Amino acid sequence: MQAGSKEIDVKQYRNDWALALMSQGIIVKLSVNRWRGTSRLNSDELGLKFHDEKSRKFAENYIKLGKEKLLPPEIERKLQFIENSARNTLKFYSFPTVWGRFVPFTAFDEWEAANEKIRQEFFLASNEMGEKYYNIVETVKEAYSHMAHDVWERLYPNQGSPSQSFITSFVNKIVDKIASRTEIISSFHYDVTYFIIPMPSIIEENLSKARQEQRKREMDDFTSKLEQNTRKKVADEYIKRKQELIDGFLESTVLNIRQNVASLCDGVLESISKQSSKREITRTQKEKIKKTIEKVRLLNFYDDKEMTALLTNLEVEIDKFKGERNHDEIVTTLQKIVEIGTEEFLPSDFNPSISTLEV
Repeated sequence: MQAGSKEIDVKQYRNDWALALMSQGIIVKLSVNRWRGTSRLNSDELGLKFHDEKSRKFAENYIKLGKEKLLPPEIERKLQFIENSARNTLKFYSFPTVWGRFVPFTAFDEWEAANEKIRQEFFLASNEMGEKYYNIVETVKEAYSHMAHDVWERLYPNQGSPSQSFITSFVNKIVDKIASRTEIISSFHYDVTYFIIPMPSIIEENLSKARQEQRKREMDDFTSKLEQNTRKKVADEYIKRKQELIDGFLESTVLNIRQNVASLCDGVLESISKQSSKREITRTQKEKIKKTIEKVRLLNFYDDKEMTALLTNLEVEIDKFKGERNHDEIVTTLQKIVEIGTEEFLPSDFNPSISTLEV
């Protein structure tokens, strides 16, 4: 491989390319928080009896009875669905790295639009909880009043129905654990923070200082207090860490998506092989492939031409009408994708001296 007329080794070529790729996206950190609407259960709320105080203390210290819910199930499910949607959407449009979720610029706009829609749903749900707060409290009261009857029967099995004062006392202890309307609304936070991977700047700057030490040059600006052997250990650690971060970044982005695509295609091939008589791709298989192609197009910020070409050919074939598809062509293309899926990808036209990947 060449950079202009200068020969460079494969490892350095790979590292330069990885550093260039790191500038082709940003780290997105998503934080979604709210009042969880749960409390720790205690033995009294379950109507448990103990032989003596020693047994009670033992249970408190060694046995966890779980949690009780302080929100109606349908509300909790709705809130959890919104939260999961936020995290799953970011996961779809990004790669996991040591710094956090890396969203390439090729996918950023689509993720941002989808994320904003979910964010609005989240705060709309917060406002609805504020509006329906007292209805929510009444629903919880009603639910736990039934529990009060069950607890009474365990505590006093031969004394008939529970008194109203027992029910009221039992329910009030539960309701007292529900946060106030203001506390619940103010607990809703949906924060998105952006970071640039520090490798090309901060870490590379420290690496440069470390290389000076490796070449036995003075490092007064790096540290004047460390002994020579300690400085060398720190320098070696910087270089080792840099390589780990570069390798980790490529594994979690380029290699990760290639392996995922290969795994999916391998699964489709296995499924097709079980339909030996039909020789036809199913709707489910087609949807999986289409979804994968969509994701690769968004996340192919590293310009994987070989994988893109194969997926494009596959898409053309599966988009044909049923009966017109070339079954053998589909199988052959899937096999090629599986074959290259675990191979390390390096661009054939990347020039580290003229980084065409810079924004």
